[in-house]
Amino acid sequence: NYDVCFVGGRANNGFDEKYKIMMSHFREFKNSGLKCGIFVNKNLTHEQENKILYNSKVALNIHDAYQRELGLDTNERTFKALGLTGVLVSDEVDQLKNFFPEVKTTNDPKQMVKFVKEYVNMDESELNSIKEKNRKMILENHTYTHRALKLLEK
Repeated sequence: NYDVCFVGGRANNGFDEKYKIMMSHFREFKNSGLKCGIFVNKNLTHEQENKILYNSKVALNIHDAYQRELGLDTNERTFKALGLTGVLVSDEVDQLKNFFPEVKTTNDPKQMVKFVKEYVNMDESELNSIKEKNRKMILENHTYTHRALKLLEK
């Protein structure tokens, strides 16, 4: 069980922009005193990934530089983290903020650590209430099946 986790890939688009962004954030978490589970390109099974996310207090999300710039999409981790972990702290992407305005976002690594610590230090029943509300919201509104049905309605 981790205070905070990240499960994802390096996703080198030829400029290796995401790696630089990830490292600036992960360095800050390394020195935060939090119990961190950072899994980049670890080829975890879906079961392993699900267990890590579900059993962590907070999940991190970091997008590619182009996603930050354009703001038109958010990665799959957004939905997976909210649906499994139930609490997400992310970098800033307009589409994520449009879908989930209550998710704390920042591009500042120090602020991201601060947001995570706020959740980790929260009363356990309050944190669990947030987690269950977000898990339910994802299950009811943001599964692949739900999205496919929405596309077919149009």
